[in-house]
Amino acid sequence: MPSSPGLQPRRSLVWFNEEGTPRPRAGGRSTGSGHTSSLAEQLPADFSRKPLKTITPRSLDELYRRLGQKKGRSASTVHHFNHLLRAAFNQAVRWEMLDRNPATNATPPQPGNHEAEPPSPAAVRQVLDAAASSQNPENALMFRLIAATGCRRGELCGLRWSDVDLERGLVVLRESVAQLGAELFEKDTKAHQMRTVALDPGTTDLLRDHRDQMEARADLCGVELPARAFVFSDDPAGKTPVPPDRLTQAWRRIADSVGVDARLHDLRHLQASLLLDAGESVTTVAARLGHRDTSTTLRVYAHLMPGADGRAAEIVGGMFEVPAPSTQEPRDSPRDSKRER
Repeated sequence: MPSSPGLQPRRSLVWFNEEGTPRPRAGGRSTGSGHTSSLAEQLPADFSRKPLKTITPRSLDELYRRLGQKKGRSASTVHHFNHLLRAAFNQAVRWEMLDRNPATNATPPQPGNHEAEPPSPAAVRQVLDAAASSQNPENALMFRLIAATGCRRGELCGLRWSDVDLERGLVVLRESVAQLGAELFEKDTKAHQMRTVALDPGTTDLLRDHRDQMEARADLCGVELPARAFVFSDDPAGKTPVPPDRLTQAWRRIADSVGVDARLHDLRHLQASLLLDAGESVTTVAARLGHRDTSTTLRVYAHLMPGADGRAAEIVGGMFEVPAPSTQEPRDSPRDSKRER
């Protein structure tokens, strides 16, 4: 007998996500209503309602093909779905609901290695100015912090006041907020490492003003702003972070309104571009961007260093040049002078 629309087929993917999957653990502390059920919500309904035992590597490959056809969905996003499904199926295997994980032999699209093309500083200032005069001027500060620190959007959303030193102009990026559907959950940074990033004086002043505004809002609402409050939050007590997707949507909307063709993530690329162009070391850039090692920085940003490569070629080429003979007459040594006398 087919299941009624209001009931989930027993042992389907959506049933497993809603009834069987444990809550996020230390690496992904939930801040909302359940990120596992959101996975099923983002997949096609006919797939989510399939019995787990009927899902095969071939049906997953077909799912990935369908997901990839959706406008604006990148190969990286589809690959992330495979990562989440693999984890869900692993749990089903541990609970002996499946004999094997169908995602193991599936073939999701591989994310491509694209050369980063940063927007110009003038274009970024144009978006920041438009954001500052919009209905939510807080977006301007959030955009600026990403550009000023090179942090990822999730790291910005996960920033707490306890990790901000306004006196020394420093922020510590130790957590990230991830979003899947309507669910938000905290996790480690992408490299699983915390890092301290220095701020420029102008950004520090704006952040100090933002702190004053948040304290005033908390007082008005009769609540305290705790030390571990999120720096950006709709809650007067700063208990919940701003959803990363909302920040991306705000950037896209404002950038489109002023004719700037750039993604929010491109602000990280601008940071790298400016630093490398100024002659900063790859080690410094990797540290600010939170790359695990410099190989990632070189792979993504090597094309932004043509000047450095040209200087390197000149230095190396110098060993092939024959030194020109000296045109200066050799000076008499003191011993020769004495002999002439």
